[in-house]
Amino acid sequence: MKTTTRFGAIGLAVALAVTLLSAGAVAAGGADGVHQVGSIDASIEDEHVTIDGLELSADGLPTYEIDERTYEIDSAGIQTDGVTVDVNDRTYEISSIDLTVENVSVTVSDVSIDGGR
Repeated sequence: MKTTTRFGAIGLAVALAVTLLSAGAVAAGGADGVHQVGSIDASIEDEHVTIDGLELSADGLPTYEIDERTYEIDSAGIQTDGVTVDVNDRTYEISSIDLTVENVSVTVSDVSIDGGR
């Protein structure tokens, strides 16, 4: 798989994870402490996804600018175990994430990644 296709798949996974975590945050209610979200199994097939106006900044990332580009993803999978995310002073634990992407095109526009160098 080409590096640019992997980058597109990772971007898609990040966007999907944020969406799923937001849904988990709404479902968790108003309790304090750690909230168990459980497992997330997601599959995206035969779709077109658009990521627009994204700005990421973190140490270790490459510095990269994308005005507009479309990536075709034939097949990609991402699996994680034991993810913890802090959102608005709350901690959410996800026991596992299994994301499968097949036959998806991703259009990325106005994206900026800053490696914090």
